[in-house]
Parts: sequence; C-alpha cells; structure tokens
Amino acid sequence: MTSMLGWIFLLALLLCAVADAQQSFFPASIPLAVRSPHFSVWYDSHLGAAPLSSSWPNFWSGAIIGWAGRMRVDGVTYSWMGSDQIWNNTATVVSTQITPTRSIFVMQAGPMNVTVTFLSPIEPSDWVNQSIPFSYVSVEAQSLDGAAHDVQVYSDISSELVTGIRPSGGNGGDPVSWQSNRTAQALYHETEPVTLRQYTEVSNQAQDGRGYYAMALSPSLTWEIDTDVNCRHQFLNSGNMTNTQVAAFGPMGKPWYVFAIAMDLGNIQSTSSPVTWAIGYVRDPVVPYTTSSGATEVRRPYWTTRYSDISALIDAFVVDYPAAHDRAVAFDEKVMGDAAKVSPQYVDLISLVTRQVMAALDITVLGGSGSNGQTTDVKAFMRDTGSSTRVNPVETMFAAFPTYLYLNASLGGALLAPLLESQDNLSGQPYAAQDIGGNYPNATGTRGAHQQGIEQSGNMLIMMYAHARVSGDGSLLSTHYDTAKRWADYLVNNTLTPLNQDSADGLTNPNMTNLAIKGIIGVKAMAEISRATQHDSDAQQYDSRATALAGSWLSLAESSDQQHLLGQYGDQSSAAMLYNIYADLLLDTALVPQDILAKQTQYYNSLLQTDASPLGLYIDKVLGNTASSAWTLFTAATVTDDGVRNQLVQYAWDRASFNKTSGQFPDVYNDATGAISSSRGGNAGSALGAMFAPLALTMPNTTITADGGSPLNPSPSGGVPIGNNGSNGSNGRTNVGAIVGGVVGGAAFLGILAGVGIFFWRRRRQQASASNYHYKEDLLEHPHPYQYEAAYEQEYQPNRYTDTNTGRADAATRTSPTDAPYTSPYPVSSKARERAREMEQRYPQSPSGTTNPTTPVAPSSEMISSGSEASSGGLDANTVSTTDLLGLRTEVENLRRVMQGIREERLDPPPLYGN
Repeated sequence: MTSMLGWIFLLALLLCAVADAQQSFFPASIPLAVRSPHFSVWYDSHLGAAPLSSSWPNFWSGAIIGWAGRMRVDGVTYSWMGSDQIWNNTATVVSTQITPTRSIFVMQAGPMNVTVTFLSPIEPSDWVNQSIPFSYVSVEAQSLDGAAHDVQVYSDISSELVTGIRPSGGNGGDPVSWQSNRTAQALYHETEPVTLRQYTEVSNQAQDGRGYYAMALSPSLTWEIDTDVNCRHQFLNSGNMTNTQVAAFGPMGKPWYVFAIAMDLGNIQSTSSPVTWAIGYVRDPVVPYTTSSGATEVRRPYWTTRYSDISALIDAFVVDYPAAHDRAVAFDEKVMGDAAKVSPQYVDLISLVTRQVMAALDITVLGGSGSNGQTTDVKAFMRDTGSSTRVNPVETMFAAFPTYLYLNASLGGALLAPLLESQDNLSGQPYAAQDIGGNYPNATGTRGAHQQGIEQSGNMLIMMYAHARVSGDGSLLSTHYDTAKRWADYLVNNTLTPLNQDSADGLTNPNMTNLAIKGIIGVKAMAEISRATQHDSDAQQYDSRATALAGSWLSLAESSDQQHLLGQYGDQSSAAMLYNIYADLLLDTALVPQDILAKQTQYYNSLLQTDASPLGLYIDKVLGNTASSAWTLFTAATVTDDGVRNQLVQYAWDRASFNKTSGQFPDVYNDATGAISSSRGGNAGSALGAMFAPLALTMPNTTITADGGSPLNPSPSGGVPIGNNGSNGSNGRTNVGAIVGGVVGGAAFLGILAGVGIFFWRRRRQQASASNYHYKEDLLEHPHPYQYEAAYEQEYQPNRYTDTNTGRADAATRTSPTDAPYTSPYPVSSKARERAREMEQRYPQSPSGTTNPTTPVAPSSEMISSGSEASSGGLDANTVSTTDLLGLRTEVENLRRVMQGIREERLDPPPLYGN
C-alpha cells in the first residue's frame, strides 16, 4: 500500500511538472476580476513580486484591493491570496494559466492540491449577462496523498473595492457603510461610501457604486463582518465564522473592516464541486448622456431589463456558476482554437487581452425596471482606460473594433450610436469628433474643433461600414447618412496631402502616408455606405473619388526605387508601420494593390532585421523608440508572408511577457526598455482589442439591410433567462485541480495519457452539444453574434493563397485559384463560397501579374457534407466528426508539447530581461 501511495504521489508531481513546464508566458499583471470600466482587479506578477498566495490584488491603476483567501487543512491555515500575515503558512503556487475568460492558479497547501480559478464571464451574444458587473472566484481541492483531510475555505473583501479615497497618516479614509443580506438563493454582503458622489472618480475609481460579496446558500456556510484581524483569526482558530456583524458603518481603513464568507467542507479527499464566491461592483445609473438636442438622458445598465433589483441579480448569478463555467470553457476553446491557427504566441496575446477589452464597455438602456425595461434604445459607452478618461474615444474604438467584429459586430454598433447621434446637428463642423466627453462617465457631448479631422473622420466611416457588413444591420448607415456624407466630403478635399493634421500617434508632420490612406479608405467606405443605402449616384461619385485618390496616393507614397512605401511623401529616409492599410483588407475595398502589399512585407522584413529593438519595431521613425502593440498587430494582419507576420506577433508577445516593469500589458511603450508611455500607455485599456485584427479578417460578409432588426433594436423577450441559458446539462468542464493534483490508482502513465485523450474528445463533443444549443437560443435576442458553432471555421489565410506543397503563403509561391487551390479542412458556408466566387471575378489578376488572393477556397463536397451532418446532429453517436478529429489532434499535439517542454525547460523560472 505504501509503495502504491508513493507511485500515486510521484505521478501527481509529474503532472504538476507538466503544468509548470507548459508555462512560458509571464505577463507582469494577470486579470482576476475584470468586468466593467470601474471594476478591474488584477494581480501584479512582475519580476520580483510575491506570488498571489502572499500578495494583495490591485485595482488596474495600482491601488490595493483588500481581497483575501484562506484554506484550513487539518487545523493548519494556508493563504491562497492576500498579505496580512494572519495565517500559519502560504500555499505554494505551482502554475498559472490564462485563458480569455479565466486565470487559473494551481497551488499546494500541505497535503492538498488547490486550484483557484478567477472567472470573468464573456458573453457577447447575451447582453444581459455581458452587462452584469460580477465575477467569480472558485476553489477546488484534491488530496495529494490519497487520504481524507478536514478542510475549510474562507475569503473576504474590504471596502477598498468601492472608493479611491485611501487612509492617510494615522486616519482612515471616508466613512463607508455595510450590511449583510440573505435571499432565497444567496448570502451577500454589501458596502458603499456613506456619501455617494454621482458620476465622480477619485484615483480612477468611481465614487457612486456598491461592492458585493456573495455565495449560494449552504448549510455549511458561515459569515461575519468585523475587522480583518478578528475575522481572519476567527477562521484560523475555529474554521468557521460567527454569523454576526459589528456596527453598520466605519472608516475605510484603520481599522480595516472586512466582509467574510467561509465554508466547511468536512473530511474530504476532493471537493465534489467548486466552492465559489461572487464579487461585484455595481453602478446604477451608469452614464449621463447629453443628446444632440441638449437634453440629458440617465442611462442604466442593460441587466436591469431582466432583473428588477440587486437581490434578483445576485440570486441568478450565484446559481448560474456551473453553466457559466461551461459556457466560458466553450468560449475559450473556440477563441483559442481560432488563434492557434496563427501561432502559439498569438493564443497568449488573445487570452491576456480579451477580458479588458470587453470590460471597457458599459452597455446601457434608457430606463430599465425588469422585464418592462426599454430595450429599443441601446447604447454602449467606452472609457479610455490607461490613456485618459475620455468617453468613446474614437481612435481607441478603432483599435479595439476587431474584437467586437469578431465576437459580435452589433457591440460596435451600440458604441457608434451615441457618437453618431450627438453629431447629426453639428453641420458647422465638417469632420468627426474625437469623443463625446472628456471625463468618464459624463457623456456630455462633443468638444469642438480639433486637429484630427482626417484621423477621426476616417475612423468613423471605416467603423460604420465594418459594423454594417459584418452584422448586416444598416440602420446606422441610413439614419446618419447625411452626417457620414459630410465627413466623406471633408476627406475628399483634405486627405490626399494632410496639412495641419494630427494623427492618433501624436504626429503632426505634413503628408503622412499612413494618415492619408486612412482618409482615402474612408472615402471608399462612404461609397459602399451609399451603395448599401441605395444612394447610387453618390456611390458612383465616391467610388470614382476613392480610386483617383488611391492612384495619386500611390504615386506620392512610393519610394524612388518603387520597392516600398514611405512614411512621409518624398522623404526617402522616412519609415513607418502603415497599419491603416489594415482597413483596406478589413473592408475588402482593394485600394492597395496586392503587389504593393508584397513589397511592403519584404520592406518590413528588412526593418525587422535592421531597425527593430528587443521588444519591437517603432510606429514611425520620427517617434524614435515608440512602439504600439495595437498597430503592430494591425500591421501583422496586412503582410503577405507568414514568417513576417509571426515575427511581428512575436514582438507583441515579447512585450506582453515582459515582466521587468509593473503594470498591465500596454499599448504604447519604449521598444528598447519596455517602459510604458506616460500619456498613451493604455494600461488595462481597450486599444489592445487590436490583437484580434487577424481574426476579424476571417469574418464573413453579410447582406446589409437598412433596418436589420439588430441588437440596437433588440426584442426584450428574445433572450434566454440566466440560470437556464438553453443548456442541455452537459458538463464539459476541465477539472484542472483533479488533473494536476493527483491520480487515485496505480495506472501506468501511458494509460493516463490515453485516458486524458479520451476525456478531451468526450468533453469536446459534450461542449459542442451544450454550447450550440445555448447560443442558437441567444440569437433570438441579439442577431448576428459571434458564432460558437464551426459553421465558418476556415483556416486563417487572409488575403493570400497557400502553396499546397509547403503550406506556406509566401509571395514567391502564391498560385492562382485555378492553378492549385488550397483546400481548407474546415467547413465553409455557402455564403463564403459565394464570396470566393465574387472575389475571383473581382480580382482575377493584378497589373504586375500576381494574384490578389483575398478569399477562402471551398473544401471538398465530402467535407462540407460531413461538417453539415455534425452541426445538425445527424451523425451517429460513435462517429467522430471533422471538428472532433481536429480538436483531438490539437489535444494530442498539446500533450506532445508538454512532454517536450518537460525535457527542454526543466521547470525554468520566469525569464530575466537584460538592460
């Protein structure tokens, strides 16, 4: 028996080593609870920082959030989060995994392996769920020695969640109040400032919200509200709480009052289900919006259309955790699977930024009040977090737009709506505004004249058309046609030779090649807007103007040897990332010839060899060592060579994994030192939605209708109630704690690998069944969302054909569609095939003789048939579909990489970066 237990323990250590060996990505800050512009909590994991088990989480801008976690095993207390020294021991962090929705920390607390999962749901097709400003933290445990142990778990928060006013000297901060509440489903604590300052921020934290900590009711649940010393000592000494609270208000700190919830799990070998707390920060109302008529609307959070009060919301949220977790796993696997078609580093980038980009939004309605809320007027508002406090900053929205196009293009429409409405009556200003307010959340309207007329007008027209062509909803185009036309006319007269114009990067020099092409693409977007809204004569006019402007631009922008494009007309020494060309590919406007893209790709390749610094390539040579993660990914999506694309992605990854400086992955930074730009760094900001730029190019076009019945006009009864969500009950969760924590039994290691393979295959099939049902139901409320099914999973090959022998897409080996078509292994929709035929007719041959490949090629009819049967449930239960085989192949490859990683990395520590 002793030898068997030893064998089990060795296997557990080996599997822990597998998890650790896999980890090669070490960002300086890891998202924990990131759900809204004012609810953004992170773990600072930069080089030299203590592990989470002995660190306080932070608000995105650096302020400590008093959020603690403890586990008591056989009377010995271990900390899994927090740093107040009120414990016996600290859990040892074994590994960390980051997915788009989750941050997973595997720890060892004495004889127990512990998995702590921070889950911030991302649900782009259910705007009620997406607008709920709550996150989960859950704990699972598994015995490492096979024996049962007496286990209790504990967590608390302080009022630091609700105010930026901190104690100074020997005094506490402003007074806060609190109370404990019990509902039919949950126990929750509530805290808020005694004096609420509506629509006001202090140190980037709102002063008009309420913090919540909750758990689903259980006979083993106990709670307490008291000072941190009293609550944590109570748990350390007895493993339970007193179910009492002291007073009802006090200072925010010194002494520190905390709101604790504990659970006694009894004598266990493993947890039967995760112990889960819900943490939230709620503002209601969220935004005062000034309309074009001068009236002020009080905008409420979208979740109020389903829930009449906070108790109903909390009840639904805590009960929904198992289903929410399954949906999150399905979401993660789909997004990460798509990203893996680019590179492993790209998966890490997408996983790190998705939560902060989605949390940048407040989705609002006018009114609310449960099921009777007015959902016919939906507007979304973005805070320019990390760079400024502006409301709906247009250039930041432009950078983030690929994320919204990929996940649910209608989110982009909700963001554009208030900007467009506020400018319909500004006939005296010929160009688009920069934002609709300087201090979030006060959307007080546009702020007059500025020097970014080309920049912002181009951004708005490009986003308007991008939203419409992906969502199919043309209501914004028709409603705000005159406003769009005003901006387009401005661009026609000003964009070719920019003078006295500023770019989004702070450049002011004349004749910027990159700025000019953005405006020209904006003119072409107006032609397509006119065509979609049946203004045929306007469409012809703007088509003609865009074509002429593009030809003139090319003659001005090309270098003297005609081998690349200049950063500034006529300056042969100038160089820049011409990231605005991305919009030409995104909209399929084809203003930049394919041979120019191929030449520019080779030019970038030479710059990467000669001008790049350790952490990337400059935005523009004029700016020196200033780099941008966002524009690097925009540029990567425009190149015609996978090697160059992957090198650009690698540089963005290098900065994301650079842990020598603290703070979240920034947008703008010094490419030599990694230092974050003090004015435009974008810590925790939404501009990093640009990481989705390659994925957004894979989205199919949709026929535009003037009134598409879009989520700007959703049906209040169309959604699936939270807690039900259309799930068929399949549970496909990955039990990380069980996999990493140990194996009960003496099976051989190869047997374990085979079992893991079967588990992954079965899990994928279960999740496909559950998630497909749920998200098809969600379409009732929000049409045209990001599709979780594999209905359009073409391999990532934007704007080029792949050589069928090498699998590469280098310019030298490209072939025409009729010579050697690349057959994708993924099912392609009929709409995609129609688009491919249209594109072949549109771009048969470029003037230089090279093809202009922009479309996927249809797979064989056998594959299409197979994919169709799988999605409709027509296959026999024992038949493995194409998608299953691909998924299983991916999982097997992951296991192979794990074993290779064990041999190569040998549990290497986080990398050190030289000066």
